[in-house]
Amino acid sequence: MLRWMAGLGFAFLFGALQFVAAQPPSQPKTCSLRVQITDEDGGAIRAFVLIHSDRRVKVDQQVPVDAKGALKTTLHPGLYDLFVASAGFVPSAQIVDLRSCKPQSLNLMMIFDAEHAEGDKF
Repeated sequence: MLRWMAGLGFAFLFGALQFVAAQPPSQPKTCSLRVQITDEDGGAIRAFVLIHSDRRVKVDQQVPVDAKGALKTTLHPGLYDLFVASAGFVPSAQIVDLRSCKPQSLNLMMIFDAEHAEGDKF
């Protein structure tokens, strides 16, 4: 009886190891972030964008913005600080919550910085 139970235990363990070995390696989960940056009139702004996190996921990433004021990136689930700046506009900062990993689309309207502008509005 003892041999039979030992054989059954070995067969179960061997089968479990085969199942684990057959599983493909898990890919790190990434989340989609899209941002559109405009001025108060809806015009596209090419801005400096920095994504930062020193929480569970450590990131300091400058993200390129295209000529239409748009950016697309993927990040691991977590909380991120998004910093946006462009000459002639008030800098902006906000928290982006990607903990649930639902795709995020943000529309950021930059405000003209009349106090620090040199000359007319850009």
